[in-house]
Amino acid sequence: MGESGMSFLLKDEAYAKFIQMINDKKLIYGEIYSLNVLTATMDMSKTPVRDAIQKLEDEKRIDILPSRGIRLHQITKEELMQHYHFSCAIEGYCVATLAKTYQKDKKNPSVKKLKKLTEQMEKMLDEQQDFGEYFALDQQFHQELLESLRDPYFSNLQHSSMGFYNHPEVQFTDKKLSRKAVYECHRKILNAICEGDSASAYEALLEHSDLMLKAF
Repeated sequence: MGESGMSFLLKDEAYAKFIQMINDKKLIYGEIYSLNVLTATMDMSKTPVRDAIQKLEDEKRIDILPSRGIRLHQITKEELMQHYHFSCAIEGYCVATLAKTYQKDKKNPSVKKLKKLTEQMEKMLDEQQDFGEYFALDQQFHQELLESLRDPYFSNLQHSSMGFYNHPEVQFTDKKLSRKAVYECHRKILNAICEGDSASAYEALLEHSDLMLKAF
């Protein structure tokens, strides 16, 4: 493998490590980290770590502070509202449509998966349990909402930087969200879907988005 190919793989590895650190709550919201310390912690050279940091800054997941280090991105009010509107519009449409679909087919695989994820999430409500495992369930719930339409466009939106579902750092702010509050939103969304009530499913999704908005 050529040098450029190896560099690309290392950059991807560093990026994946950063995402895992964010998801595992190993980067504290508001705290500044030095490049040297991060490089040593990740046991990698500076070049791929710098490349990964630049990609994360482009995605607005990380802020680079010249001569100081990096920190989790401090979301602006404008960005927050963009995330909020994206969640309401895209996921709101998904839950409303899924409720209608479930009325016609009680064996809908997405609803079956949402039920299982909700049950698993209920077992992770103790704030002392591993955050990464809890957040993985949280994220899978929202990903399944996007997958439920069986439309490649919506499925690919799970990789978008928009919305709340791909931003665990939203739950790390001083106005800390309780896992139970997030779980209750999921359960309310699922119950409305199972009742075939599109309007209630949409309203429940809006309540969830409102809850995330109040974290700031």
